[in-house]
Amino acid sequence: MRTLLVLLAGAALAAGPSGHASASDHRGVRGLPAPPSLEIGRQAPPSPAARVRVAILTVENGGQADPPARSAFLNCSPVGGSHPHPAEACARLRRAVLDPAVLKRPGTGPCTMLYSPVTVTASGIWDGKYFQLRHTFGNDCEMRSVTGALADF
Repeated sequence: MRTLLVLLAGAALAAGPSGHASASDHRGVRGLPAPPSLEIGRQAPPSPAARVRVAILTVENGGQADPPARSAFLNCSPVGGSHPHPAEACARLRRAVLDPAVLKRPGTGPCTMLYSPVTVTASGIWDGKYFQLRHTFGNDCEMRSVTGALADF
């Protein structure tokens, strides 16, 4: 019986402060410090995937998505990839991912009304979430006017 009491007392000490301690007693059982809060252990560190920002960009002549006339890989965290202007392209892509309507707004420069469709696609992962953007512009000038450095590869 004595062995059982020693085991129970050891388990009670290992478990930390008892439920009977007063709110003003922060030291735990017999002057020992209280164990750390369980909330600390429940907060998982952010997943490495939550910081991933990569995309494959394509430009196709016409309204079809296949085959692309040209393509580029863009890494935005850290900035790099095969895109010739990755920092500027990442800034444009960030705006487009947060608000896809950015690709549907009128361009900033004057363009002819010649209809020669160009389709731009961007697909990848942004902050751990998959995204896919696709838009067909009336011509190459309109595409460059709206997308800026994003489709300049």
